[in-house]
Amino acid sequence: MADELIDIYDENMNHLGTAMKSQAHREGLWHKAFHCWILSHGKVWFQLRGKEKALYPNLLDVSSAGHLQAGETAKDGIREIEEELGLKVDFNNLTKLFTAKIASDDCGICNREFCPTYVLETSAKIDTLKLQPEEVDGIYEIDIDEMINLLKRKVDFITAIGMKRQDDNSCVKEVKSVSLKDFVPHDSYPKAMEMLKRYLDGCRDFAA
Repeated sequence: MADELIDIYDENMNHLGTAMKSQAHREGLWHKAFHCWILSHGKVWFQLRGKEKALYPNLLDVSSAGHLQAGETAKDGIREIEEELGLKVDFNNLTKLFTAKIASDDCGICNREFCPTYVLETSAKIDTLKLQPEEVDGIYEIDIDEMINLLKRKVDFITAIGMKRQDDNSCVKEVKSVSLKDFVPHDSYPKAMEMLKRYLDGCRDFAA
């Protein structure tokens, strides 16, 4: 993935200037990334990160996510949904849940991100999506209650049903049992799942 110019911030989200993404990850500079959880037919989608990704390859992650370039706002982040999943959406159909603050140091990458986090409800089905080669190796839907139980360690495994991208870019249906080790270790998962459950129950009033 090509390097890009991004805005950088202090730990209180005060804008400081710009830097290349590679520099931000090398020096641990705070920056912003767009996160969107997608709900369809009462299930939440998780994308399978590409096997060639430098960070967390072959792990399940937020439905769609990506860095915001310099000067961009969260509204610009919806391009990630179309690029990664081939799903064109209107930003007005998204609901903001919260802004996650993520800090991790893995694989030589010092990642410090503020992540405006949204939910999108769609009638689309996962077998109609066009997954982005190199970036996304699959898309899976999981029952939110089961995911919450997994996060609370009430169960060791849950079922993920989805589409796995093949080397020729075709996709085949896959049903698999997954555990916590199969997910990117985001601290924001518990909060996100609880809010998604509230959203499905009809709540639209979130303290974003």
